[in-house]
Amino acid sequence: MISSRQLEYFQAVARELHFTRAAEALRIAQPALSQQIRKLERQLGLTLFERNNHRVALTPAGAALLGHADRILADLVAVEDEMLGWAGGVRGRIRVGTARGLLGRLAEALAVFCRTYPAVEVELRELNTEEMAAALHAGRLDVATLAAPPPPDDRRLVWRSLGDEPLVLVTGAEGPFAGRDEVRIAELDGADLVVYAPGSAVGGIILAALAEAGVRPHARFESREYGTARALAAVGLAAAIMPRSVAVAPGPPVSVLGLDPEPVWRPSLAWPSGRRPAPALAAFIDFLAGDKSPV
Repeated sequence: MISSRQLEYFQAVARELHFTRAAEALRIAQPALSQQIRKLERQLGLTLFERNNHRVALTPAGAALLGHADRILADLVAVEDEMLGWAGGVRGRIRVGTARGLLGRLAEALAVFCRTYPAVEVELRELNTEEMAAALHAGRLDVATLAAPPPPDDRRLVWRSLGDEPLVLVTGAEGPFAGRDEVRIAELDGADLVVYAPGSAVGGIILAALAEAGVRPHARFESREYGTARALAAVGLAAAIMPRSVAVAPGPPVSVLGLDPEPVWRPSLAWPSGRRPAPALAAFIDFLAGDKSPV
């Protein structure tokens, strides 16, 4: 029978694709880790990793095992957290993913939550929507603030709305849109624009709004960060579209213009379906998605 420790060792090597780095992360000797992986392969009668002097790669069997290992180890963590919660109030660990546009508001909410539930440890990871959905499915995240609701046919996730927010245009003090309060999306045809890397839900909303208006802007820059997009807009290199809360937050000075028609993003809080959340996670969901939520 495969043990949880064997799965933990296998998962570490599969994530790092490097035995020495995996051993350092696990805080064990590299020869001992290699021995455990060989033992697991003999036990299963399968080769899990292709090895040579230059690289380590998962075999198809190894890739299949990694999916199971992620889910099993995540379930073990969830069981332990739930039992800790039942044993002594709300306590445990929550792995939270967040969309970049919600990070500022989430930080404020987390400060209040951590004061309210000091026995709950919160781990925060900033990812795009595609990355968070994959991590939720694989059990690497417990909950995430997504920049859009999950697809209607994704029954592996449960979600609650965190409200709607308009997307706005940010520009420098000078340029073709200087001194205006609003811009028609059709006017962005041919304009220099910062676009967001694939996997961004907000980027997808923007591209859909531009396409619906028949607009083909000049995608001069691509970024994963709103801060980078705002900095480029502030010095007049390109305009950028982003959530209003990000545009008006402290940062490089920009002009904030409304868009007509107004694109809207609908952030949500999502977590895996199929089992009741542990007390710590349930408290976090109620706190963040409740009627009095700070987010």
